[in-house]
Amino acid sequence: MSKLVLSIDGGGTTTKFCLLESQNNKIVYESIVEYGLNLTATTIKQQLIVLNEIKNRINHFFETQNDISTVICSVSGAGNEKRKKNFENLVKALFKVRVIVLSDIEALRLLLLREKPGIIVVCGTGSIAISNKGTRVGGWGHLFGDEAGAFRIVLEIIERYCDYIDGIHDYDPVFDSLKFFYGFSSPYELTNLQLRKDFKSKIASFASSIPLTDLTKHVIESQVNRFTLKVRQLAKKENIKDIYLFGGMFKNEYFKNTFQQKLEDFNTEVVDKKLHVELALNVKFFAEEPH
Repeated sequence: MSKLVLSIDGGGTTTKFCLLESQNNKIVYESIVEYGLNLTATTIKQQLIVLNEIKNRINHFFETQNDISTVICSVSGAGNEKRKKNFENLVKALFKVRVIVLSDIEALRLLLLREKPGIIVVCGTGSIAISNKGTRVGGWGHLFGDEAGAFRIVLEIIERYCDYIDGIHDYDPVFDSLKFFYGFSSPYELTNLQLRKDFKSKIASFASSIPLTDLTKHVIESQVNRFTLKVRQLAKKENIKDIYLFGGMFKNEYFKNTFQQKLEDFNTEVVDKKLHVELALNVKFFAEEPH
């Protein structure tokens, strides 16, 4: 077998990876680790757990990992150079090959725009937008921003549930779904989410099955409105008309429609690509880019 490229896409909720046979430019293995790899929300120990899981699965699939020549990673939170370098060193120590690390938004910019004018908007666990020139808005993380991201939307639903228990908010059916999803019988059991090391991904995970109720609609609309104001400002500043939408939240039809309505005077397109696969297929291009 020819040399392999290992591509890793570490988001806030899951980590996807694949192996590409470089000679034939063919994907030979894909898998998902049900744990996020956001560098702003995971410790080095947690990152190592995910990387070791990837390594173990590869070793199970192939007799040896010596066939891997390059590891290319797109990771949430890698916009900070120190975090990026620490993670790069971690991957190098584990796989002992050439390593390329990019932030998820930078990888998307290079894949989808290159020199073409446009803005990439990502709404997954968190949120961020970037222009073809590299100007960013959002991406402040779950404590300071991430409007219209899954974590922020679910967090507001949980806050309204707590207000309901305290008697200052009306009942909404989404509260029953919340209780069923997290499996708590007492409202106070919900506070245990804050004790989990993976609380960010655990909270965000409810977004994929959230029912469309009056409260859910209100929360989505307010979150989307706040984030699209930032996107509009960026588009106005750089005179851009084309906006590409990427991320798990756009699989929610109401969210997608609301987002596009808020940007109805722009050309918007939802992009559905497997980032880990695209990274592997374009590894030669990324290897030539300065990082």
